[in-house]
Amino acid sequence: MPGGSVNITCVAVGSPMPYVKWMLGTEDLTPEDEMPIGRNVLELNGVRESANYTCVAMSSLGIIEATAQVLVKTLPKPPGTPIVTETTATSVTITWDSGNPDPVSYYIIQYRAKGPDSKYETVDSITTTRYSIGGLYPNTEYEIRVSAFNSIGQGPPSARVEARTGEQAPASPPRNVQAQVISENTVMVRWEEPEEPNGQVKGYRVYYTMDPSRAINEWQIHNVQDSVITTIQNLITSETYTIQVLAFTSVGDGPFSDPVHVKVLRGVPGQPGKFKVGKVTDTSIELTWEPAYTKEKIVNYELLYKPVKFGSL
Repeated sequence: MPGGSVNITCVAVGSPMPYVKWMLGTEDLTPEDEMPIGRNVLELNGVRESANYTCVAMSSLGIIEATAQVLVKTLPKPPGTPIVTETTATSVTITWDSGNPDPVSYYIIQYRAKGPDSKYETVDSITTTRYSIGGLYPNTEYEIRVSAFNSIGQGPPSARVEARTGEQAPASPPRNVQAQVISENTVMVRWEEPEEPNGQVKGYRVYYTMDPSRAINEWQIHNVQDSVITTIQNLITSETYTIQVLAFTSVGDGPFSDPVHVKVLRGVPGQPGKFKVGKVTDTSIELTWEPAYTKEKIVNYELLYKPVKFGSL
C-alpha cells in the first residue's frame, strides 16, 4: 500500500563467502564499510513509488546479482472515453476500455442532463465494460463519464461523452386552449405547447364536434403545422362546438387537452379559461378564472354548482 513498509532479504553463499549489498539503479543502498557477508536485509519504509531493487553478491571469484520488484498499489487510471452504442427515448448504452493494465474491482458511471444546475447521478458496482443507463428523459442531452475502483479507492474519471436520448410522443397535452368567435361561421383557436413535448413538436391536431358524446375518432380534424393558433371555418352559426387539441412528434400523438366549448355567435363571450380551485375552508371555496375572449364588455358571470356525493358524478 502507498506509504507502507517492507523488508527484502537477500542470501548468497559460496566459498569464500561473498559480501552482499543492495542497489537502486546505480545508487548503493548499503554503505561500503557496513557490507554484510552472506545475508543482507533491506528495510524500506514509507514507500510511495514502485521500483526494482538489485541485490549484488561479490567475492574474489566474481559477482552475481538478482532483482526484486516492489510494486506500490495506486488508484486506477481513468478508463477510456465511453462510446455510445445505442440510444432509446429513455436509455443510453455505452462501452469503454478499462484503461488499466491491472484488474479493477468495479466501475461507476456518473451522468447528468446538460444544464447549469444539473448534478451527477451515479450507477455503482459495475463489473463489465458495457452498461445501459435507463430511466432517462426523452429528447435530452446527457453528459456521461466512467471511473474505476480498486482496493485503494476511486480513480479519476474518464473524459465525458455526450449523448441525446430519442424522441417520444408528447407526454402532456397542449396548454391553455382557448376559442374565440371571429365571424358568423369562423372560430379562432389558440393554445400553448405541451410542458413535456418529449421531442420536436411537428404539429397539432384540432378535433371539433357539435356532439361531444360521439367517439373522438368521429370528430372533425383540423391539422396545424408550425403554429399555436389557427382558424376553423364553415361552422354552423348559433351551434355550440366542443374542441380538443393534441400535439404530435415524429414518433406519435400526445394526449388530448381538456375540452373547451364555444358558441358560434358573434358578440357572445367565449368560455372563461384557467378555471381553478384556490383556498378551501369548511364553508367556502375560492375559485379563479381568466376572462373569455370577447370584444364586448363582460357584464357578469354565472357560476353553477351543486353538491355531489363522493364517488358519484
